Amino acid sequence: MTIFRRLLLILFLAITSLAYVKAENGINSPYSRYGLGSLSNQSLGINRQMGGLGYGLRSDKYINIINPASFSQADTLTMLFEAGFSLQNTNFKEGNKRVFANNAGFDYVAMQFRLCKGLGMSIGFLPYSNVGYSFSQSVDATANEAHTDTYSGSGGIYQPYVGIGWQPFAFLNIPALSNLSIGVTGAYIYGDIDHSIAYDFINSTDRSRNYNISIRNYKVDFGLQYRISFNKKNSITLGGAYSLGHNLSAKTSLTESNSSSTNKTEFNSGFYLPNTYGGGFIYNYNDQWKFGADYTYEAWSTSTFIDGDGTGTNRSKASVGIEYTPTEISGNIFKMISYRGGVHYAQPYTTIGSNNGCNEYGISAGISLPFMNRNNKYSHAALHISGEYTHLSPKAAGMISENCIRLNVGITFNETWFTKMKVR
Repeated sequence: MTIFRRLLLILFLAITSLAYVKAENGINSPYSRYGLGSLSNQSLGINRQMGGLGYGLRSDKYINIINPASFSQADTLTMLFEAGFSLQNTNFKEGNKRVFANNAGFDYVAMQFRLCKGLGMSIGFLPYSNVGYSFSQSVDATANEAHTDTYSGSGGIYQPYVGIGWQPFAFLNIPALSNLSIGVTGAYIYGDIDHSIAYDFINSTDRSRNYNISIRNYKVDFGLQYRISFNKKNSITLGGAYSLGHNLSAKTSLTESNSSSTNKTEFNSGFYLPNTYGGGFIYNYNDQWKFGADYTYEAWSTSTFIDGDGTGTNRSKASVGIEYTPTEISGNIFKMISYRGGVHYAQPYTTIGSNNGCNEYGISAGISLPFMNRNNKYSHAALHISGEYTHLSPKAAGMISENCIRLNVGITFNETWFTKMKVR
């Protein structure tokens, strides 16, 4: 193992440990007040360039955590490291009022390597949801004594994970069987979310309500992929995934305060992870063009949230993406750049009062710029850069709309670790 590779390993472990202790959420949205907050993009750099596509993607050059069956594609001699972060500018609009916010945050760190023929493993860390908001509203004295209510929240849910992908019939030279891959990912999801409401009255005692939600539980995902080759240039990979839904057993404490007293109550919240079903495909032409589509259904209707702030509602998400790579091996680096783009649509997973939350529309585009090895023959690592625009469209008058422009940056190290030394 070279010094450079050792440094990469130390860097990976340091980032993972730091992220595990404290991860920055990089979010600023009033809608993160509801449910578990704003759901994070459960994907890495390549997927984000293609609108969140992933059920049918598999490669030995990048990591795809959307479908754990893809881990079986891990290369024999290399170990992949990938890390990413994002910068975003969000425009909030309510009537004629506009407010802008800038955020930055760590997104993920992951690694993938091969255990044996047909068996690959991935280890990593990424957020599940983020909470970050602060806003106020004035209540007119016609109904009550005039007061100003200030809402604020912070925190999030995070998930270190371990996954394996397996081609159970890899030892057989029978495409009908050896093209099948299965996989499973297990994650420990943890985190604390804080919500505060301060009531500032003009003529009477101010009051406040503070909620703390603590989650320590597990998450399990299963995946399946099957590749069908029509000829040497045309193939399609079908993929599907299922995430096990269950009660999170979240512990919530409510602290109510005024100038003369403080009361604290503890109770179990009705937070559930949803049963999630997803499927999609990737069509591959000559390893140059790839096109695919995904559909995901999340059964959130079993969840109830604190303080009567809405309930869960079942959510659908659809993604379409495309990729073009002139050639994978060339002495000209510009011929090896991958160009990707995609769109997605997602329904809300919470209700707000008597209305559903916001529909989400998004479009993304990006490139993966390879670095060359010292022989200048094949990709040694890649820099993933993508831009994404998302719009949250409210379903009721008076709700805030959001427009967000996000820059995603990720880097993949593709290091040869497992070659045997040759003694002369």
